[in-house]
Amino acid sequence: MYSVLVSTCFLSILYVVVIIIGLYQAPKETLKPTRHFRYCMWICLLGLIVELSAYKLDGRKDLSNLSILINYLGYALIDIITIVYSYYLYNLIAESDKEHSKRFAYLITSLCSLEVLFYTIGVLSGNLFTINDGKYVAGPWNEYSGVMASFCFILMVILYIIKFRAFRIKSVIFVVLIVFVPTMATVLVKVDPNIRFGFIGATLSMHVVYVIIQSRFVSDATATAELYNKLSYSDALTGLPNRRGYGEFVDNFEGDNTVAAVFADVNSLKIVNDSLGHQAGDKLIQKAANLLKKYMVDGTVYRISGDEFVCIFENPDLDEFEEKMIKFADKIISSGRILSFGYEISHGEKLQAVINAAEQKMYVDKQRYYEETGKERGK
Repeated sequence: MYSVLVSTCFLSILYVVVIIIGLYQAPKETLKPTRHFRYCMWICLLGLIVELSAYKLDGRKDLSNLSILINYLGYALIDIITIVYSYYLYNLIAESDKEHSKRFAYLITSLCSLEVLFYTIGVLSGNLFTINDGKYVAGPWNEYSGVMASFCFILMVILYIIKFRAFRIKSVIFVVLIVFVPTMATVLVKVDPNIRFGFIGATLSMHVVYVIIQSRFVSDATATAELYNKLSYSDALTGLPNRRGYGEFVDNFEGDNTVAAVFADVNSLKIVNDSLGHQAGDKLIQKAANLLKKYMVDGTVYRISGDEFVCIFENPDLDEFEEKMIKFADKIISSGRILSFGYEISHGEKLQAVINAAEQKMYVDKQRYYEETGKERGK
């Protein structure tokens, strides 16, 4: 029988490892919401290793002391995972119910701590179990093992039923599953005397929790993290990549091929802001951004400050690029000189040098704009 249990423990260990690895593959922002579940999975993994070791050590006379320690850990870890799981439930409920108290978790902690003390006394006195000739022999207190953990499990089942909506469970079927599977796992552990600690059942229970509850929280947290990450690189007004995205691109650019840069600056933004208000100024910036997006489709346009834009072209066709710039200049004139711009094509220079050259040409175009319109510099 032990050979079957050893094989089942080994397969369960592999399964738990896969889940743990999957949890750590999520973005860093999801690690905090999943930490107590991860702690439960780590304890499950340790418990399975302990349970596997206990079965393998059975009959080893030369390792009797180690067998005592391993078996003691097996009993204690069941209560430890129950404590950690109670805090996991608290955190899930507290996300939607800020008034939810930690007293339930404190109660579980107290009861399970008492049971660990009971195990400690039982092992020291030989009443919980003994190791005779290397063989595990249950003691008179063994039939009382797991009483507190089972009682705490019942309390958590009741909490699940009362607060199931806090776990984002919409169907009663899922409520039944999340209660039924752990219950059956607990019953099987108690029915079969060969199953010593029950971490195989605990693993099955955690799998149900992962599928029904935790995977959904991971997915939501991942989506939120991706949204925040996207927003951190996007300009809210224009939807273009912002200065942060621009800075990372320039810092990480290692291309040796031809690159071209366009540096553009919105004309008369201060006049519009002062005379018509910042809402009108925002519309002017959006109009300029849309114009750049339309005519710079082969490049990436960044909004690097309030009125400045940079567009990067990688490996442009030089003739097509020059023609594009001529058409863009014509469009700028027909649009009322909304922008001043300059461009530069690399001839072996680094990207930042190309951008700087384009910026200097933009200033020349800006000066021409002031002279032709008669507007004051800086307006």
